[in-house]
Amino acid sequence: MSKWKKLLVWIGGTVLTVNLAGYAAFSYMNRIPPQLREPNYYSYYQQQDTTPEGRVGIFITHLVMPEEMQTVDFFTLAQKALQYIPWPINKLVAADRGVVLLDPDRYYEFEEFKPARLVDPLGSEVDLDGVPYVNKWAMGEVDWVPPREDLHLDHGFFLLDSRSGGMPSVSAKLINKARHYYYAAGKGSVQGKVPHQYGMGVIVAEAMEQIRARYGDVPYRWITAENFGRARTALRSLLDEGIDTVVLSAPAAIYSHHEEFNGGFKHAMHYIHEWEEANDKKIKVIMTRQLGDFAATLEPWNNMLRDRLDTLPAGADVKVVMSTHGMPWDRVPHEAWIELAPGYVNGALSSLRDTLESYPFDRTQIVQSQDHFADAHNNPDGKYLATNTAFWDGVNDGYDYVINVPIEFFAENTDTMYFHMMANFENFPGYELYETVDYPDWNVPFTRQLSYQGTTIIYNGVPVGNYNKPLIRAYVAAVDEILSQGSRPILTAAQPR
Repeated sequence: MSKWKKLLVWIGGTVLTVNLAGYAAFSYMNRIPPQLREPNYYSYYQQQDTTPEGRVGIFITHLVMPEEMQTVDFFTLAQKALQYIPWPINKLVAADRGVVLLDPDRYYEFEEFKPARLVDPLGSEVDLDGVPYVNKWAMGEVDWVPPREDLHLDHGFFLLDSRSGGMPSVSAKLINKARHYYYAAGKGSVQGKVPHQYGMGVIVAEAMEQIRARYGDVPYRWITAENFGRARTALRSLLDEGIDTVVLSAPAAIYSHHEEFNGGFKHAMHYIHEWEEANDKKIKVIMTRQLGDFAATLEPWNNMLRDRLDTLPAGADVKVVMSTHGMPWDRVPHEAWIELAPGYVNGALSSLRDTLESYPFDRTQIVQSQDHFADAHNNPDGKYLATNTAFWDGVNDGYDYVINVPIEFFAENTDTMYFHMMANFENFPGYELYETVDYPDWNVPFTRQLSYQGTTIIYNGVPVGNYNKPLIRAYVAAVDEILSQGSRPILTAAQPR
């Protein structure tokens, strides 16, 4: 064999070896899906002993969208999705690519444009050297980064890559968008605030008031899971009260790995183990059941639908689109949501159908859809019905009214008010992305209507105000079924001894 042939064989062998080694490393690092990694808190939830011991404290932790801008919350939110991206791509996605910039008046654009101003995630229009970012754009030092093709309705941004941005760019992008879209008064909303913290706070406060009326001064903490520092401090303060059993809870319709078992519950368990080691004491942990397991959770959606149907003329053609938030389910086959959702989702669909069919309408239909991740990229075969498609089907089928009932949220948030609206009304004439929402009374459901070709599409909102009373009952029941195993209720004069 000639010298050159030997060299080519060696090069070919080396390339093959490197490729095989790379594939082996990729396979090894991604061998366990995030939902099956230990410690597996979904398995813990399924197998747990639910009898409390000693002094009980309640730790309520879940995703709470802050009423006012909190940078750290959006930093964490952007990081959550990285667990689903395989190694080593997740490392690239999490990289700091430079300073992420947005035009504060055109913060959600899909095509490159000439910015009037550029602002960084901390709210400054001026770089560290005192030069405005927009001037650096004019000098060619700032580039336009187009939307990701694999992320439906993603928006583009501007990037100064001559220095570090100080954080992963995915977090910087979300923080910047939140600052100028959700929390800038007169932009996303007139008020410049997000109602989620208030709405969930009402449910928690009223439920805990009823629990304390029944069991005495049971200590509890309620905190967002997205601010690790505050959540850790809150849980440690609870444990410092001499707690023996922590009842870990989230007022959510359906538990998932994404939010609970690989999110708030997992983080809380880590804080507890840390405290146990420091204090040489073992803490028992019990997780409450999801609210969707309790029949009362179905009541608000039917009450709201009835009140809506009462306003429609007899003989109308009415379609109801019952929607969930959604995920790219085929990519996360071990998600707890898939196993835990059917009872609640099917129950809601059945009860809403009964409600709809009890009215004297000429033609009715009800379908189940999802607001997110049912786009062409995540759902190329159309396996899952997008809410947007359900709306268009209602128009094409000549329905007079299409009513959207979103059953996974108990208070309005940035998804329901902004992204879901954008996705669900996509391509509908009359929907304006930059329309400023006016929602001053958070005790009244936020609704939105759009009419097209004789069909009125109505987003019917979430159960706030008087509509959330059944949710509070369900939450009390979820906590009570645990406390009742280890504590005797306080007897009142009206109760027999």
